[in-house]
Order: sequence, then C-alpha cells, then structure tokens
Amino acid sequence: MTIMQYIALFFIFGGLFFLFVGVLGLIRLPDLYTRMHAMGKCDTLGTGMMLIGIMILIGDITNATKLLMIGAMVATINPVITHLIAKTAYNRGTPMAEGSFVINDYVASQRRRRSQQLETLTEKEGGKSE
Repeated sequence: MTIMQYIALFFIFGGLFFLFVGVLGLIRLPDLYTRMHAMGKCDTLGTGMMLIGIMILIGDITNATKLLMIGAMVATINPVITHLIAKTAYNRGTPMAEGSFVINDYVASQRRRRSQQLETLTEKEGGKSE
C-alpha cells in the first residue's frame, strides 16, 4: 500500500469512528436535545472525513469535485436542519431530561404571554360593545 492509501484509510476510519460515537450518543444520552447535539456534530464531521478519504482513494479530479460538492452541502445543510429540529422541539415544549441543570421557562412564559394577549383582546372587544 502507498502512503496515500494509508492517509485515505486514516480519514475513512476516522469518519467511521465519529459516526460510531454519534450512534452511541443516540443510544446513551437521555433526551432529544443532547441526542441532537451528539449527532449534529458527529455526522457532519464523520461524513466529511469519509468523503476526504474517498477523494484521496479515487484520485480523479472530476469525481473528487463531485464529492467536494456533496461535502459542502452536508456541511451547510446538516447544522441548519439540526437547529430547526431542536428549535421546533423546544417551542413545542419537549421536556428535557430529569436532573438537567437547565431551567426551561420558555413554554411557561409563552403561555403567560398568550393569556395576557387574550385578556387584552377581550378587554378591547368588551370596551367596543359598550
């Protein structure tokens, strides 16, 4: 084996390692938010490292360019989608794990704000009818 093949295998096995750590995070971590954090980081880095290794193994500039474009799309889209899923879960009030150190008052504050808005609307409508 040449030195380039060893470098390519290093990147491929490094990518597999990060993907494996992400899967362990999915299995072991307690709630949606920590699981999203683990997979959001690990699959982007793992996929990128594997694509670099495959680019080195292929050696063809045309296919390497295609793989580079795929890697750029993964590196751009994956964090955005991960953020959107976590934000939607947070806005819907998905609970965090028991014993977490984070105080989540967002849902309660949103309910208070909506009830205040509803009271203001009913007062305004009540004032118009009099």
